[in-house]
Amino acid sequence: AIIIIKSFWYTALIIAAGSWWYHYRDSQTQKKSTKISTDLSVLPCIRNRRSIFPKSYLKHPLPLDDSIIQSLLNAAIWGPFHGRCYAGNQHPAKFVVLGEESMIEMQKMTLSYYDKNWKEVGWGSGEKGTQEEYDAWRKMTEDEITGRWGPCSHMIAIVMRRQSGPKRLPEWEEAAAVAAATQNIHIQSTKFPQLACYWSSWHAAARDCNEMKEFLKMDAEDKCFGFFIVAQVKPDECQKDRRKRHPSIMTVEWRE
Repeated sequence: AIIIIKSFWYTALIIAAGSWWYHYRDSQTQKKSTKISTDLSVLPCIRNRRSIFPKSYLKHPLPLDDSIIQSLLNAAIWGPFHGRCYAGNQHPAKFVVLGEESMIEMQKMTLSYYDKNWKEVGWGSGEKGTQEEYDAWRKMTEDEITGRWGPCSHMIAIVMRRQSGPKRLPEWEEAAAVAAATQNIHIQSTKFPQLACYWSSWHAAARDCNEMKEFLKMDAEDKCFGFFIVAQVKPDECQKDRRKRHPSIMTVEWRE
């Protein structure tokens, strides 16, 4: 009888231990699942993305390794694009990486375009005025080749290919895909604390002119969305982040 009672209690103990382990493992799995669903570890990478402008650029930096630029472009590849659903369609983004000589050539081409067309299209962001005013703007812009833009290591032209394969997609989808790819470039740049980057829309009329299309080897319907500027930041520059992103600046509506 004693042996039977001991056997009963041993069996009950084993069952109880097994039940406890099952519930413990289940609770840990739920906790892990909850942790994954609320994991915000990627948010700092997005939060650290910022535009750094020429006044903060290091004047005479050491050359950037090409692998850094390539890593930015590798990040761009992972941006979403609808054409992936159709055989033969490539990503609509085209990036043209301009080095020192090409950057100067592009800026001189910009000035040449305005010399011929400023009376009709204005200059810069569309300002119009007298010959004297244009000459003043032109001198300032020409000086920027070695001044404002002199410290840049690269300018990456951002081009939307209107049709990158046999399937013609809505233009807004291709534009959104190019913007998403460019955002990926900017986020990846935060991996390198020495980089100073921003997306420049460039001088509007020159950006959209036929001369720019020829320079960047674009097709007729393609559009240039500006240039992603890559430089290096001054090591002693105070990079205090004054940006604010309160939820109230974005309209959000929840519906059941």
